[in-house]
Amino acid sequence: MNQRTGELLDGKYELKHLIGEGGMGSVYEANHKLIGRRLAVKFLHPQYASNMEVVTRFQREAQAAAQIGHENIIEVTDMGTTEDGSPYIVMEYLEGFDLKKIIEDEGAQSPKRTAHIMVQALSALQAAHDVKIIHRDLKPENIYLIEKRGNPDYVKLLDFGISKFRALETDGAKGLTQTGTVLGTPHYMSPEQARGEQDLTIQSDIYAMGIILYQMLTGQLPFDAPNYNALLLKILTEDPPLPEDLNPDLPDELVSTIKRAMDRDPSVRFDSCNDFRNHLLQFAPGSSELSSQLSKNSRTAIRRALYQTKTPFEMSQSGIEEKTSKLPLILGGAATAVAATVLAVVFTTGDDKNSKPVTTPTAKTLAPVEKKSEPPKTPSTNIDNKPVSNSIKINISSTPATSKIKIDGVEVGSNPFTGSFIKGASLRTIEIFSPGYKTHKELIKFNKDLTLVYELEKVEKKRHSSKRRSKHKSKKEVKVQPKKTSPKVKIEKKPKKKPTRKIDYNDPWKS
Repeated sequence: MNQRTGELLDGKYELKHLIGEGGMGSVYEANHKLIGRRLAVKFLHPQYASNMEVVTRFQREAQAAAQIGHENIIEVTDMGTTEDGSPYIVMEYLEGFDLKKIIEDEGAQSPKRTAHIMVQALSALQAAHDVKIIHRDLKPENIYLIEKRGNPDYVKLLDFGISKFRALETDGAKGLTQTGTVLGTPHYMSPEQARGEQDLTIQSDIYAMGIILYQMLTGQLPFDAPNYNALLLKILTEDPPLPEDLNPDLPDELVSTIKRAMDRDPSVRFDSCNDFRNHLLQFAPGSSELSSQLSKNSRTAIRRALYQTKTPFEMSQSGIEEKTSKLPLILGGAATAVAATVLAVVFTTGDDKNSKPVTTPTAKTLAPVEKKSEPPKTPSTNIDNKPVSNSIKINISSTPATSKIKIDGVEVGSNPFTGSFIKGASLRTIEIFSPGYKTHKELIKFNKDLTLVYELEKVEKKRHSSKRRSKHKSKKEVKVQPKKTSPKVKIEKKPKKKPTRKIDYNDPWKS
């Protein structure tokens, strides 16, 4: 592979350093010498320059971006060919990370963050469909997140390299793909795409977005297999695990949206990306509520403002009281900013029942008591002078006094505990524990003021069997009594051994 660092393309693009490299191409950071703009340049390796099908797919990425012209699609500014015959395209430089990394590092995402990201991606995809472009290779790697205008998860849709341009393939010319050819990333293929059908519709893109939605909300892929053929067979013949089984906290409306987008029958799926998007809007926070002031805060603080995903303990300790916070109550204290990584768009193809859980309490729950409603107070306002979300008070106490309390896995540090939380319909995990007592855990909705009182049950200590006790006792108390004989007979006594404690069981208290 050629090392191009230091080259000057077309007299204006100075290649700074290699960002990433794959089997078919490489990406470099570049500087536009005339206007001083930071850019990224993607090259196709010279050995593929004679393959017109590959070159055409490569050029389609630039053509698609230019033709669609949507703010959530990566901007392509130029294209050309080097002296050694390598095609290249010039793109905006993106600094952030892809959705695949988010899922791998953090697992399942909250409905709010998921909807916020998906709404933007579907908006970009609708713009592509409006000009008769079908992506055909949607996957988390092609959904890139950057920070822009105070939005920490600003979406950029990438890689239209194998997209289908209907306008270009209906002019009598031979299409780029033949019937039976399977293109795309297997895990996100629709059944019709897995069968190698040539005349794909927008419903194939909608199916792939349904897979991404499933993966974001459950942390798992719906279909997986040890090899390519087995995976395609699963996609064509099997049903995936139900998303509500993998994540019981999912709202019913969100579950039905996933299932409709992933239906094996294309006619059952959403008619358009706008239709799909409209079903997610109710779960997505309004980014317009963020002031430009928020861009001065950490990425994590902005994300918390957007999704309200602060942990209960953090919410109770900082930012919830207006008097202790200059930001809206949903911001809270500052947190560590998320480190950004640099975009490396490389040319690799990878193989890359409605029941809710029943909680059986181990403790006696005396009473969840609803507090009497207090006279309404003037709502706090945020920096845009808009009312903030309602907050609720949660009081938790437990017997014995030594009990510890956890909310969503975070120890609150006091018993009894009183804290303020944002009102919501999602379930919170309450855990009460103390040495010598049975731990109690249950799910509670924080949708109103609550007073929760618990009494933990003692753990009965195991007692040793009476048979063993008597056995030990008899050994200690048995004494050798001399037989009554004539005085001349001398009875020899064995020397007494130092008494020792014989343990014939696993002593839990042995140090």
